[in-house]
Amino acid sequence: MIRAALLATLALHGLDALERRLLGHAPAYDVSRLGRRLFGSARAGKLLRWIYGSALAVVQCRLRMPALLFGPLVAVGELFAMPGAGATPEPRKWKRGEVPLLFAHATAFAVAVELL
Repeated sequence: MIRAALLATLALHGLDALERRLLGHAPAYDVSRLGRRLFGSARAGKLLRWIYGSALAVVQCRLRMPALLFGPLVAVGELFAMPGAGATPEPRKWKRGEVPLLFAHATAFAVAVELL
C-alpha cells in the first residue's frame, strides 16, 4: 500500500509536464502555485503533494474504492476545498480546460494507485 502511494504520487510529476503542454501554462491546481499561495514557497507545495497524495492513496486502498469513482470524488472535493482554503482561485476563474483536466489528473492518480 505504501509503495503504491509513493509511486502514484511520483507519477503525478509526469502528469504535471503533460498538463502544462496541453494547456500551455501551469493549471490553477499546480503544486508549485498551491505552495506559493498557501505557504509562500513552491517547495512547500511539492512537500504537500507527497503528504496529501500518499494519504489519499492510503484512504483509497483502505476503502477499496474503485479508481473511476475515487478519482472524480477527489476532484469534486478539491474543487470546493482548494478555493475555500485559499489554495486556488474559484473554479469559475480557472482558464478553459483546467476543470476537466483536474478530473483527469485525480482519476489518473487513482488508477495508478489501483494498478500498483
